[in-house]
Amino acid sequence: MEFDSELYPGGFYSLMKRLEKKERPFQNPEQCLPAADVDFASFWQQQIPEDLENPEVTYRYDPQHKQAQLRYQLRGEPEIFALHAFLIAILRRRPTCPPARQLFLRLWTEEGEKLAKVLEPRWLISAATTFADHGATIDQRLGGQGLALLFDLIKLHDSERSLSGRSNGLGFPRLKDRPRDKLAFDLNGYSLPTGDMDKNLLARLWRHGENDQVIAPLCRRMLGDLLREPRTVFGRIQRYKKRPKSL
Repeated sequence: MEFDSELYPGGFYSLMKRLEKKERPFQNPEQCLPAADVDFASFWQQQIPEDLENPEVTYRYDPQHKQAQLRYQLRGEPEIFALHAFLIAILRRRPTCPPARQLFLRLWTEEGEKLAKVLEPRWLISAATTFADHGATIDQRLGGQGLALLFDLIKLHDSERSLSGRSNGLGFPRLKDRPRDKLAFDLNGYSLPTGDMDKNLLARLWRHGENDQVIAPLCRRMLGDLLREPRTVFGRIQRYKKRPKSL
């Protein structure tokens, strides 16, 4: 079946070719990894030097160059951040690197509570994507996939919305004298005052964290941040909700 369209010329054939190119693996990344039983405590204690120079671009599939790039980006942070980022970078490529997968899962099993508290959102999303592809349990894979997709769509949606110049913390004004455009695929519109789709979506994601203690810290941090952040569609639609009257 052909899916060529004006939106994405070449359809899924073109999209898949692009993805496969990005997933081309590093050459022998195992040589840059610590031992499988490495003590993570030393990586927390060591700080990446502030005076690192931006490495020159060499062979893009050289793992040592990628490692140097990540350490430059994370200079001043604990070395554990660079190790975490490097494992993610390796696991974004195919085929899977078993030693990197083993270290990533062990890192989140042993250090997940600390990592979830201190990592920046971009690395939390990257960790979720890695769980989606390499999780050891169904809850790790589904939870990671759901979290990554949720935050990617928030970024996609709100990046386009920002072109309006309106604050992401404010909803759009209600224009009663203008007809509302139909939704794509002729979907029924979401009931802003009474709908519970947003609640069910978040609750299902939370369940994966409750079911699996390895991905639990990541779920709690990301979903907890979302509940406290008014600058997303989840925050904005709360102003339309009908609230129960106080007793």
